[in-house]
Amino acid sequence: PGLPGGKLYGPEGLELVRFPPADAIPSERQRQVTRKLFGHLERGVLLHSSRQGVLVKRLCQGRVFYSGNAAPARDRPNKLERDEVVRVFDTSQFFRELQQFYNSQNRLPDSRVVLCFGEEFPDTTPLRSKLILVQVEQLYVRQLVEEAGKGCGPGSLMQAPEEPPPDQVFRMFPEICASHQRPFFRENQQITV
Repeated sequence: PGLPGGKLYGPEGLELVRFPPADAIPSERQRQVTRKLFGHLERGVLLHSSRQGVLVKRLCQGRVFYSGNAAPARDRPNKLERDEVVRVFDTSQFFRELQQFYNSQNRLPDSRVVLCFGEEFPDTTPLRSKLILVQVEQLYVRQLVEEAGKGCGPGSLMQAPEEPPPDQVFRMFPEICASHQRPFFRENQQITV
């Protein structure tokens, strides 16, 4: 939704990311409900991405629910309380899960955080039925998952350290990092939605 004068509700220097307009939604009823929901989301959320993970602070009046590897529940809704900073993705936990994957003890870890605006999530409702979903991923973490899924599956010879310091990620997976001129993430990257 458009903010009056493009006003940001956070520190200077944040990147403003707007929802796409509801005009493209084919169902008239869903379009109306989405527009009404936009009115409760004007202040949005603040996202903070760093080597430690992803933090979210809900500023808007509308309810926001999330899933991510740091969510307390995976099978029931996780609500973001207003003005409370919540870690929704924990990089250390991701690397522990990645190590378990390489040791054939677990499935490939999920690198995504999903924010659901105005509706409880996760729940039994199919994702395609949700009005507003936002998926957030740290680029370097997603690239590690993609590379692991290509050919470094369970039982491969490539081993990931148990809990690598974040600055060693590029040494652990040089074949991923070599093809990129710039870092996979920007320190203290913040985005408002």
